[in-house]
Amino acid sequence: MSPTSQLHKGHVHHGEGEAEESVLSGLRWAIVLTAITLAVEGIGAYFSRSLSLTVDAVHNVPDVIAYGASLAALVLASRGADSSHTYGLHRTEVMAALLNAALVIGTALIFGTGAVVALMNGGKSPFGTIDPVWLVFAAVPTLALRGFAAFQIGRIPSRVRDLNLRSVLFHLASDIVIVSFILAVGIVLVIRPALVWIDPMATLAIAAILMIEAVPIIRDSWDSFTERMPKHISMEEVIRVATRVPNVEDVHDVHIWSVCSSLICMTAHVRISNVTVKESMEILSALRERMANDFGIVHAVFEVETSAQA
Repeated sequence: MSPTSQLHKGHVHHGEGEAEESVLSGLRWAIVLTAITLAVEGIGAYFSRSLSLTVDAVHNVPDVIAYGASLAALVLASRGADSSHTYGLHRTEVMAALLNAALVIGTALIFGTGAVVALMNGGKSPFGTIDPVWLVFAAVPTLALRGFAAFQIGRIPSRVRDLNLRSVLFHLASDIVIVSFILAVGIVLVIRPALVWIDPMATLAIAAILMIEAVPIIRDSWDSFTERMPKHISMEEVIRVATRVPNVEDVHDVHIWSVCSSLICMTAHVRISNVTVKESMEILSALRERMANDFGIVHAVFEVETSAQA
């Protein structure tokens, strides 16, 4: 067996494995449905001349790019480790999430500025007189498409959702809220055509939602890049659980970090009582099992010290 094959084999034993097909299928659905949504909203934006529908249509473009980047990142990560990338390419998932956030923020800033300018001009759309019928015509199928996309992603088991997939699901949820705003704008303008200011106001609300949704993605990505201990893990609790394993006397020099949100790693020194080699292997196996089951730490490495070394 080649060194690279041995490396792959070792990493699979530590729980990294390949990306599940359900994850890839969900992202493919998101890309296809978002592309269809882009076409529907693009037509609606052109004929309705609505600023709010235009910003939503345009922000489908970075969505498709971001979903494609997420899919590519998962495919790369699924290839596992090699002699050059001993943890595989899991960090590409974090980079894809950051790209998603950057594109969303850029869209929000551009169209938020456009909405302010429109409000300063009496609320009139920079594209001309709004046709609310086209606004409603585009919003209804868009709402259905995004609901179906969220359903497809939501079917993926939570245990295999990484930072990328959570960002996609969160993004789809906010997109549903956004298109609901747009549908409401269309209905109001059908009833009261004179309330043209409601369209740029909705655009500002959409820009704010896009900015807000980017914040946790950036924060979680930064935590992964800086190898911060995951928020759901307490160092004190990890040590407490480890020392409850029979014959474990002390745990120290503990380091816990995340390569990406789905791959949490740990190293620690463990002092055990004077036992046989077979018993020490059983202790290490029990420690790894506790770390995986209680904290989701799938790659735990322990250096053993005996009482005689203390």
